Amino acid sequence: MDLMLRGDDFAHRMRTVFKGELPSHSFEGRCYHRILIPGMTGGENQWALIGVIGQAMRTRGAEVTALMCDALLPACTLRKIDHHESACTRWCYKHSGLFAEAVGLPYRWYSQYVSKDRMMSIRHEVETISREDLLKHSHQGIELGELLQRSLESHYKLGALDLGEPDVEQKARDFTAAACALVEIADQAMDELEIDKVLLDDGGKIDWGVFRAVARRKGIPVDVIGVGIRGTSIRFEVDCPPANTAIMAGWETWKKQPLTQEQNQLLDSYLVRRECVPYEYRDSDWQASLTDATNLADILGISNRDPQSLVFSMFPNVGFDAGKTKGATAAFPTAQSWVQATVKAIARFPDHHLLIKQHPAEHHRESRDSSLDGLGDLPPNIHVIPGSTEVTASAVARLSDIVLTYTSTVTAEAAALGCPVILAGGGWHSGRGIAFEVKSPQEYHQLIVRICTGEFMPSVDRELARRYAWALFFRNDIPVTHLRRNNLNITDICIESADDLAPGVNPSIDAICRGVLCGEPFENPEFQCQAVAASEM
Repeated sequence: MDLMLRGDDFAHRMRTVFKGELPSHSFEGRCYHRILIPGMTGGENQWALIGVIGQAMRTRGAEVTALMCDALLPACTLRKIDHHESACTRWCYKHSGLFAEAVGLPYRWYSQYVSKDRMMSIRHEVETISREDLLKHSHQGIELGELLQRSLESHYKLGALDLGEPDVEQKARDFTAAACALVEIADQAMDELEIDKVLLDDGGKIDWGVFRAVARRKGIPVDVIGVGIRGTSIRFEVDCPPANTAIMAGWETWKKQPLTQEQNQLLDSYLVRRECVPYEYRDSDWQASLTDATNLADILGISNRDPQSLVFSMFPNVGFDAGKTKGATAAFPTAQSWVQATVKAIARFPDHHLLIKQHPAEHHRESRDSSLDGLGDLPPNIHVIPGSTEVTASAVARLSDIVLTYTSTVTAEAAALGCPVILAGGGWHSGRGIAFEVKSPQEYHQLIVRICTGEFMPSVDRELARRYAWALFFRNDIPVTHLRRNNLNITDICIESADDLAPGVNPSIDAICRGVLCGEPFENPEFQCQAVAASEM
């Protein structure tokens, strides 16, 4: 088992790497100079990744400041419902200052911008808001409702919440007070430090999303780091006001470029591996092994079905994750309501079959709300594949005539296999041209009925879908090579000194720094040369 670098051991390792004066290197093309990294926590993973990136930008002449909570906020999304003590007393505040000093990154505390007296005043103001208005509340012109909703879902690990429950209402007020304070903190810190670029984690909940919203109002660009898909990697969303958020900003260029033979072979090899190992950074418990669609048909009892019957398969997200990843034009407010509507529609056509593949996280994370909640007894043509089974998502897709997704990455995988996909939740895969997208429950229901009655059959542009899969799994993901981790725990820091962060040494660090500081597209440096060659063919 890998040795984990935690607490004092992690701090000691970082002090060793960043001992002495930080080197300075010439760096051409920088158009952003003062970078704010807000919401830095006391997590080793965050400091090993973002803290090191911050130091790499400083070696390139940027002024970088971390902004951290010193237990000022009444609520944050790191405090989950199943935690026995608050995150700040357990590790966050205890370690954030320690790690900042060890890395050598300049930092400020929240309480430098909002006093305890002001925090008490904000809390009092929030208590006067009616329950019905909590999800519609704004502070100093910043809309907080969507951030509040996502924060509550994350805290309770639920995809649907009732503010009428006393503990939920109080938690909503705590989050609202925290969000109001963060609006004032963000506003003052960006002005005082004359920030011209913000780099942050997540971006969808109050802890980071408020900074994103305030920056947009000020016209300050924001780069949002997201978890990558292929191994230890990251991907970026880019806000460049007044333009809309760019998710996979290079797609409009990449979709026009045919894949080379080498790229096609590499994509095929990866999809074969991904089928059984969908999460490179997680333990083997998350892996699957049943890949044969024929065997799956036998197990489900549908191998002798009528040749005219159709097989639909659906891949629900975990409830609270679906709320975080769905698009603004999602046809259904929750993944659960989408599953319920689908079951109700296909149950009317007993000659057709619906396979519901539960997300493995429902088993491994002991999800508090299931994608099957509220379904009751199911008719014989509805088949559930539990998240604990060894069945792979691709095996289910290969057995299917139509694949139904909410926001899942199965959207890209199934389309690349040549399966028609109906996308109901939008998100990352919306607008790519690889799925049939629906925008309302009525449109979705009518489409299912038309398919079941033989009036319509969706299709897929497989060549475009493969280009998208290549972009999603390879071009858009930047590998992180300066650290190692196992199941989200840091096991090693793979640099010996700050000199290893100099321009030209680490291609991934170079790509990230040029993206943040120069506004260049974020692209995996391993495949940039191949991309140029392909575009010139």
